[in-house]
Amino acid sequence: MILIADSGSTKTHWKLLKKDNTLETHYTKGLNPFFTDKNVFSEVINHGLPIPKDQVEALHFYGSGCGTEGMIAVVKEYLHDSFPTAAISVYGDLFGAARAMLGNQKGIACILGTGSVSCVYDGQKIIRGIPSLGYILGDEGGGVTLGRELLKAFFYNELPEHLHATFTETYHLTREMMLENVYHRPAPNAYLATFTKFIRTYQQDPFIHNLVCRCFDIFFKNHVQVYPEHKELPLVFTGSVSSNMKDILVEVAAAYGTTISTIMKEPMEGLVAFHLQNDR
Repeated sequence: MILIADSGSTKTHWKLLKKDNTLETHYTKGLNPFFTDKNVFSEVINHGLPIPKDQVEALHFYGSGCGTEGMIAVVKEYLHDSFPTAAISVYGDLFGAARAMLGNQKGIACILGTGSVSCVYDGQKIIRGIPSLGYILGDEGGGVTLGRELLKAFFYNELPEHLHATFTETYHLTREMMLENVYHRPAPNAYLATFTKFIRTYQQDPFIHNLVCRCFDIFFKNHVQVYPEHKELPLVFTGSVSSNMKDILVEVAAAYGTTISTIMKEPMEGLVAFHLQNDR
């Protein structure tokens, strides 16, 4: 059996390709190695993934935070404890996005989920990219940034009265509660990204629309416009933010003279197709 994982900071999407050619789907918590240690990896997989792990022959793990050789080695070690007999391959989530959406075609692949990142892909490998700086210094346009900007607008009393009242009624959030979650609890990036649900719901409101436009504009400046070929190559996006706010994303792209070829909520379908073709 072949197991494929697409792991972000918020959730991990698993697909088990069985020997009878059927597929089994599971979801667990996100497994970003920057925020998740070995014990948590094991707990999430062993208790949250109800599959016969000793029958997995190959595991392909595409993950947020797995973009360097050092982190790839760390995650391989973590996964080996749960899948001791499997051949384990670990890739960055950006490579997975490019492989899923572009296949063997050259293009620019972008992720807008909890975080954000982009690259130029030559059909086989990533040949150029902007380094991810994480949720404090980077992740422009992602759920972390959107949530942070919404919280700032709320606590700085910048939200229009109707939005301020709705936000208050929805979350009952105090400054103390927010600071505790952001600065003293695990996975502050995932916490900040939870507020994209509010943004998604009210994205047609002029204030929220402008907030999202500003965040996407910074993403395009830092992660798309920097590639000289950005107007010629196919431009593709995956991730919950790009999918849930695709109309605003298309609007901002047009302002930069670019057309988005594909917006895919999750890359798993493309990854399954790739591994069905290449691993059997």
